[in-house]
Order: sequence, then structure tokens, then C-alpha cells
Amino acid sequence: MHRGKISVRKIVEFILRRGDIDSRRVSNHTALEGAKIHRRLQSAAGEAYQKEVTLKIESQLGEDLLIVEGRADGIFMGDFWMIDEIKTSEVAFEDLTEDQIELFFYQAMVYAYIYAKENTLLEIDVQLTYFQTTEELITRKNRHFLFSELETFYLDLIHEYHKWLLFQEDWRRVRNTSLMALKFPHETYRKGQRELAVAAYKTLKAKQKLFAEAPTGTGKTISTLFPALKAMGEDEADRIFYLTAKTITRQVAEDAMKALTDVGGQAKVITITAKDKICFLEDRNCTPENCPYAKGYYNRINEGLWDLLHHENLITREVIETYARKHMLCPFEFSLDASLWCDVIIGDYNYLFDPTVYLRRFFEENDENYFFLVDEAHNLVNRSREMYSAEISYAKAKVLWEQLGKTHQKLRRSLNKVNKEFEKIDEIGKEDGWEYHHQQAPADQLIKQLFRLQEKMKEWLAANPDDRAQEQVLSFYFDVLHFLKISEFYDDHYETTVERSRVDIRIKLFCMAPAPFLTEMLNKGKASLLFSASFSPLSYYQEVLGGEKEALRYKLPSPFKEKQQKIIITNYIQTTYQRRQESLPEIVAALNTMIQAKKGNYMVFFPSYRYLDDTAALFKELYPEVTTLIQDSKMNEGEREQFLAKFEENPQNPVLAFCVLGGIFSEGIDLKGTRLIGTAIVGVGLPQINHEQELIRDYFDEQNHRGFEYAYQLPGMNKVLQAAGRVIRDETDYGVVLLLDQRFHSPRYRQLFPLHWHPAVAYRPQQLADELANFWKTIK
Repeated sequence: MHRGKISVRKIVEFILRRGDIDSRRVSNHTALEGAKIHRRLQSAAGEAYQKEVTLKIESQLGEDLLIVEGRADGIFMGDFWMIDEIKTSEVAFEDLTEDQIELFFYQAMVYAYIYAKENTLLEIDVQLTYFQTTEELITRKNRHFLFSELETFYLDLIHEYHKWLLFQEDWRRVRNTSLMALKFPHETYRKGQRELAVAAYKTLKAKQKLFAEAPTGTGKTISTLFPALKAMGEDEADRIFYLTAKTITRQVAEDAMKALTDVGGQAKVITITAKDKICFLEDRNCTPENCPYAKGYYNRINEGLWDLLHHENLITREVIETYARKHMLCPFEFSLDASLWCDVIIGDYNYLFDPTVYLRRFFEENDENYFFLVDEAHNLVNRSREMYSAEISYAKAKVLWEQLGKTHQKLRRSLNKVNKEFEKIDEIGKEDGWEYHHQQAPADQLIKQLFRLQEKMKEWLAANPDDRAQEQVLSFYFDVLHFLKISEFYDDHYETTVERSRVDIRIKLFCMAPAPFLTEMLNKGKASLLFSASFSPLSYYQEVLGGEKEALRYKLPSPFKEKQQKIIITNYIQTTYQRRQESLPEIVAALNTMIQAKKGNYMVFFPSYRYLDDTAALFKELYPEVTTLIQDSKMNEGEREQFLAKFEENPQNPVLAFCVLGGIFSEGIDLKGTRLIGTAIVGVGLPQINHEQELIRDYFDEQNHRGFEYAYQLPGMNKVLQAAGRVIRDETDYGVVLLLDQRFHSPRYRQLFPLHWHPAVAYRPQQLADELANFWKTIK
């Protein structure tokens, strides 16, 4: 016997939704605003109106039982019975599609059937109450139904859903059986791998958060996914989210899931690719007029899902694209709809943490248990600050005002009020003589005008689909929506900043410490694992990433032998900002010493492109015979792959790549064996001093007197550790890491070194040459 439970809204939307994807018809008011409007309309309905009525029905489908439940917005009782279904949106009622109106009625008809059955009614009315938010217009539509009509409708609905219920329950049984018997996919555990897997398993079972530092080579991905799947097989979780910062780490997670599948594990795994990357159109336009994959999407989606789910378990980007083309479906929306039927979801951090793009279908009405696995979690510090900050530009608003022309006066007037707020701020700046300003108070008047503007823009976009300004209005509309969304989070973790220049005024809601917001999202899961190869000190990451005091911490030693890697500090080189130009000859000489000690492939990392370019120019002038590569500031995926392809095994001549610290080549790349035998790191990685870093510094000075550490030293050291971690990737690798800065020898930095680092110190160039020569002599 199968037993399933589903909400009225979900079963209706899943089985009966029809029509197109249309980005112009999406409502952007919040659930909170909707709830306020519901209460207002319910209060005005009178004494015969019962609001928020919970309704539930158990339906037998052969040997299976389906429970359908939900809350009707209201029921009129008395001389006649009527179900009231309230819907709110910015879209005018006359602009709603017939499919959308029917879907509203279908939901109310399920409530009407349950209520009529419970109360033995032979007939009942259904009313749709539609509230258009921008004009505050109420439209009501009524339909009358016989009980027999509603019964036929309801039985057809649940019989159509029955096959999906059977599939879901049967798959869960197959999944759990296979995962309970799952074996580790490799013959032996690497050093530290079993310990990490045991710690992860205990954390997940105990419903806690774990912050784990596991050095490169531990095999973090398999060591966290394996125990998570085992716990899922024991019914501890319904779904696992594996969240990463980069495409390359998503690939590693896919490979790990394939390895687990090859040893008998059965789980449906999907990778969600960003909309812009996976869209089939050259210029993304999510409207039925412009995209054949959006037109009629909901008429075809269930057939596409059934096909996909019955033939695929490892659903990569390529698999999604194949089935999306076959069934003429938007690949991004298809991946989101398919994810509801999957056990493991691999994707970017923003699908959980970003307040504007997180997966609402999972995290707003959550009645499931989730495990969150957050890979390379050190990246989440800066990413989360970006997610919870927002900026608005006067120049962009002004250009839009000019482009609209005089035929759109209503929108221009609203836009002009926003521009006036910018101009008031500009006047204050001129009077007080500042170009940069920050304050704790939010920009209330600007936010108030932006709120009014977004309502007018929403109306305009719906009414003028073919206007030449449509693209510009839409772009600024999204800026405004994001700014308003972030303003809802504004508290003492924020500062409002203003930057004035000759061409623009930019106002930003800057989040200095997003930890409370990350905590709130992590708490939507049953348990969380956050891990990285460079996660020191763990107490810092626990604090800034929302771990709170009860989170667990675990630090693993390196799985590699100390003799595989030589760390050398050049104590005679100073790279502080004031000494950069005079340091160039010493750095160039040290780099040449490194590559001459043993011919091979090397990387050198710099704190800025300017420093990189100056050093590279001098190096090429002095050593033109050496093959050099230079990282460009804007490289697409193809160019990155070409760059890395130059790192061939056993090169006949040395190759030296000049890269930027914290960039695309300083973490996440895997050049094993002789493809990379050394890195040099110039400077201690301190972020450049700027207004925002100083705000972070001031904030943490006030919180814990560790402002410099939190704003500069620890983020900088993380970049250093990541770059150094490129050298030794497995137990057969050997290599060197040069730390080209006197500051690395100070206690302040040495205390942050990994436990397996025991650096030699070179006080002059000849000592560096000797240390390198001696190391390579020991390597057979």
C-alpha cells in the first residue's frame, strides 16, 4: 500500500496547469503583502464569512491512500454556501490568461468538493476574488456547481496524480534499499577520509551543523556525499543539496555521484545550471512570442518529466538539454521542475542563500527534511555579502527617463520623483564637500519612491510589450526590485553608502555581516556540512557564516607526506604597497631561481593585475627564452581551458604562468603530477583598502576588536592557502611553494599556517637556491 500527502495547490498546479512561461506576468509582491491583503478582504466579508478554513480528504485509490489538504481562504455560510478563493497580483484582471483564471478556479473547486462532501451538499458556489495590487481593484467572478460535477472533476484529478504517487513511492523504496546497502566506492580510504565521513554521518544524524577543514587530497566530496546518502537511505532526509561556488566543483560532485551509482547506489541527481548559460536562445527572452520553448510549456512539461524520470538518474546539463529539445521545453524551468522529483540537487550557493533567486518551491513551504552540503565554503563569505547587498544608479535612472519620451508621462513622473531624491543627496554632498558618504540609517525617502516606481514599471511593462524602451525599463525594473528586496533585510548589519562622481550617484545597501541571514537559511535544513581545504581559523568561519555557538568544528591533518612539498619564505623580499616597484628585480630573480632548480610548470600569483603586468614585463625582458603565460582579466571558459592545456606533463622547457591571487586559477583547478610542480605567492593577499573593507573593519572592531583580521588578514591568508594548495593534489605529487614576502615570517602569519607546513626561511637569494636544490635532490 502506498500512502501519499499533497496540498490542494500543489496537486492542482502540477496536474492542471496549462499555458506559457511569460516573464511579464510574474507577480513580485511578497507573501507577507499577499497575506495582509487577504486579511483585509476577509475582514470586510461580513459575519457569514468563515476565513482560513482547513479542509482535508482521504481518498482511496485501489490499495493506495492519498491525503489532499489545504486551507480555503473563506467560506460563506447561510442561505447558500460559497467557497471564496482570493488571489493577488500586480497584473490587471483583463490581462490574465484564460489558463491562469481556470487554474484559480480549479483550486477553489477542490475545496468546494471537500466541503460539499463533508457537509452533504448537493450544490455549492465558487467565487474568485481577484485583487490587483497597483490600482487596488477588486474583480469577483462566480460559478455554480452541482456536487456530482465536482466529484467527477476531483476523481479525474486524483486518478491522474495516482501514477505519479506510485512512481514517487516506488522510487523512494528502491532508493532507500540501495542506499542502506551502499559501500564506499573505492577499495581503501585515503588518509583522513574515513574520519571525515564518520564525523559527517554523526553530524547529519544528530541534526547539527559541522564546519570542517579537510586539506586538499582528503576527498571531501565523496567523504560528505557518501554519509549523507547513507543517512538518506535510513529515511533521515528527503533531499540533499550539494552547493558550490564554481562549475568545476559541481563537476566533481557529479563524478562522485557517478562513482556511487557504479557501486549500486540509486538516487536521482540533478545539476541546476544558471538560466543565462543553459538558455537555448541567443538573447534570452522568456515570452511566448519570442521563445518556442516558453510557448505552451505547461502543456508539455509533465510528458517531458515522465520521460526524463523513467530513463535517467544522473541528470546533468547535457541530459536536461537533450530532453528539453525533445519535448520543446525551456531547459532552465525544466530543470527546476525536475528537481522536485530528485534526491540530490547540485547547484550554486545562490539557490539556497540568495534572497532574490533561492528555490522558493523548496524553502517557502517546507515540510521535508533537507541536508545541506556546502563545498569550498570559504567562498561564501564574500558571495553572501554580495547576495545581501544592493545598489541603485542615478545615471541609469536618468538615461531611462530620457529614453521613455513624452508619451509615457505617468512612468516618467514616477521616475522623476526618484531622480529628485538622488539630486537632494547630491546637493548635500556638494554642500558638505564629500564624494563618499556612509550612514547607519537607511535611505527611507528613496526606498519609498522606488516602491511607487516599481508598481508603475510593472504596469508599463505589461501594457507596452513592443515599446523600444522595453529592454531598458526591464533592466532598471530588476535593479529596483532587488534594491527593495534587500531593503527588507536592513538592520544593524548594514550601512547605506553613497558614491558621487561627475557622471553618477550610486547608493548601496551594504551588508557587512550577513551571518544572521545565512543562519536563517541553514536552519531550513535538518543538518548542514560546510567544508573547505582552507577554513582556518574555524572559529572565524563559524562566526561569519552563521554557524552560531552550537555548531561543531572538525580539522583534519593533511593526507600527504611532509617531504612531498617544500615551503620557503623569502625573508629578504618586501612587497608592501610602498615597496612594490623596488621589489620587482628581487621577485623576478626568485622566480628564475625557482624554475631553474628543476625544469617544469610553475605558477606565480600576484595581489593585483598591475603588479602582475609590471613583474611579467621585467621577467620577459631579462629571460626572454622562458615560456610565459599571462592570465587575462576577462577570460571565458574556452580561454581558461586553453590556458590550462599549456601545462603539459613532463615539459622539456620551463613554463611560468603569471596569475592573480584569488582569481580563476588560484583555486578549483587540478593539475596533477608534473603538470604543476611549484607556485610562488607574492604578498600576503590583503584585499585592497577601500571604503567597504574599512566598513567591515570598523564593524568587527566594535563587535570583537578583530577588525583588521576579519576585513583584511584572514581573507588574504585564505587566498594564499588556496593558491599554495594547487601544487600537491595526490600522493604521487611533489612540488615547491615560495612565499615571497617578509611578513610570512612574522608570528601573526605563521600562526595561520596549516599544521603540515614547516617552512624554511631564506634570508638571501643564495639560500633560496640552496633550499630548492636540496629539495629536488631528495626527490627520486
